[in-house]
Amino acid sequence: MDITEVKTIITQESAKISCNFEQARKAMSDTLAEYKGAVFTEESIIYAKKHVASLRAQKKALQDKLRDEKKKYMQSWDEFEAQVKPLISLYDEPINLINGQVQAFKEDRISKKRQLISHIYSDTVPEELTDFIPKNRIYNSRWENASVNEKEIRAEITETVEKTREDVATITSMESEATEKALAMYRTNLNIGEAVSYINSYERQKREIIEREQERRRHEEEERIRREEREKLLAEQRAKEEQEAVVEQVREEAAHEAIDSLIPDMNGEFSLYEYRISLSDDAKGKLEMYMDSVGIEWEMIE
Repeated sequence: MDITEVKTIITQESAKISCNFEQARKAMSDTLAEYKGAVFTEESIIYAKKHVASLRAQKKALQDKLRDEKKKYMQSWDEFEAQVKPLISLYDEPINLINGQVQAFKEDRISKKRQLISHIYSDTVPEELTDFIPKNRIYNSRWENASVNEKEIRAEITETVEKTREDVATITSMESEATEKALAMYRTNLNIGEAVSYINSYERQKREIIEREQERRRHEEEERIRREEREKLLAEQRAKEEQEAVVEQVREEAAHEAIDSLIPDMNGEFSLYEYRISLSDDAKGKLEMYMDSVGIEWEMIE
């Protein structure tokens, strides 16, 4: 489409503004030189105040003159600008019309590109991986650019699918009780390092728990064995003591029976017997005591 270009030409004649700058500067320099380093007295201070008032009046008069001259100078410009602004606004209508058509074309192209991206996604991502890589997660707005073709989009999505499949296989191959939790974590952020780290941490804690439990059971078993050994020793000691008590009882009973069997029957006829026995003093005393206890009458023959 050919568009006839019309250039708007603005011309301006040179305007000249003048001022007696040198004369004014010299007058102010003289005034400054007059008062620089001056020492005021009671009489001169009144003159100085009047001179300051005069200088301020001159300053204000110059400022007012500058404002009035600028207003006069800008009057022609303001009138000219008021005529140009409507002309400038006339450009907006064709600009907006053309820009709207361009935008509509762009939106239509992007809409078709998005449909193409959805088709590529459905065609490339297997169903078992859609939970891990939903379209909104891997979608790249760069794909909507006209400079990015279908082959590039398909290659990028395929690369993501292959990496995700490898990551899921890696997590699953670790054969841990924490696999499902790790897969859920990976599903949220596709961070294989975080998922593997979680499984390793879980397995390490699990080993530590098992080792502590084994150590606890080992201590309990050792304590049980020591307790049974103590109980066994106590039982053996009690059995030994009971056995010794029985033996002692049997011995005492046997001794009593032996003693009883040696007690003579004193109801029969008595006969006189003489024996010569060789005894120690201790045995002699015990024999005499025994004979006294069983009622044997005896006397020492010198």
